[in-house]
Amino acid sequence: MNRVHLSDLPWVEVVSPTRKFHSFCRNLSIALGGTRNTGPWGGGHPFDLQIRRLPPGAAVCPYHFHFAQWEMFVVVVGTGAVRTADARTEVRIGDVFIHPPGAAHQLINSGAGALEVLIIADNPPVDGGYYPDSHKYYLRPPGQVFRITEADYFDGEDSLPANGDSGYKVNSSALPSIAAFSQRIIHSDAVAWERFESPKKKFRGWSKALSIALGAKRNPPAGPGGDKCVSHGGHPFDLELQKLAPGESGCPLHSHAAQWELYYLLSGTATVRADLATHTFHAGDVVLHPPGEAHQITNASTTDDLLFYVVADNPPVDYWYYPDSDKWGLRAPRKFFRLNEADYWDGEE
Repeated sequence: MNRVHLSDLPWVEVVSPTRKFHSFCRNLSIALGGTRNTGPWGGGHPFDLQIRRLPPGAAVCPYHFHFAQWEMFVVVVGTGAVRTADARTEVRIGDVFIHPPGAAHQLINSGAGALEVLIIADNPPVDGGYYPDSHKYYLRPPGQVFRITEADYFDGEDSLPANGDSGYKVNSSALPSIAAFSQRIIHSDAVAWERFESPKKKFRGWSKALSIALGAKRNPPAGPGGDKCVSHGGHPFDLELQKLAPGESGCPLHSHAAQWELYYLLSGTATVRADLATHTFHAGDVVLHPPGEAHQITNASTTDDLLFYVVADNPPVDYWYYPDSDKWGLRAPRKFFRLNEADYWDGEE
């Protein structure tokens, strides 16, 4: 289990030469042991979390879109404006919005005070992007920014006709259609609390499924385009706001075979079982559970609610283990069972 507290992280200034693009960053994922732009395939995490603070009038970065990366924003403090291809939209505390690949965007502080946002991005193995205002591209890797001088497919590979056109055309399919920004933003107050509880009410709590409210379906793999910017049904990460009343536990002690889970405590005091130990955490603590680590969160207070974000990736396949009951579970098909050990060839010959 990796843990960090917000107050322990310095604000790192990020500024362009003219200060048009200016922000201060607390990179939670790096502090939790992640590697910038590197997913589990390279020893990093499947998602990246940052808190960005923008001075009045500043933008986080130039207007751009990604070829592969998804980004989600949660407004924590202040007011701002989001520039997209179809609108300029004012945003405020509690707004949650998502940009799939191909959706050009820019966040600007349009208020008189500081603007703070929580930014969640996935870490695709390969990514690139385009900056419409300056007609620049970038590729990651190799981490280069450039402008394009178009060339024939065989240029430099073979001799060309006098007019320089071999007649060979490369099919390049356009990006899938992307829902308007108005369909990719929601205020957290507009999402209803949903009650969940076990049959004997030992495990219970309340949840706002923010990613679901933004059009995702639970667990399917991600894909750009389509209604609510989803073609395959899912997003590469899932964001929920959860609330536990005093003494409540959200779920049994369990571990995931593939899924990563992060708790970002907003208010209250939590008891977290992990690493074969019990830990106490408070508002501002961020806790990451990698696959294979059993974990459980409980509201440790006798008087106050526990409020926290849950961020998880959406691996294509996952299954769970419950140490307290020695039980296993499959996500698809949704089955729970105990193991009866068998030989590999049993029933085959």
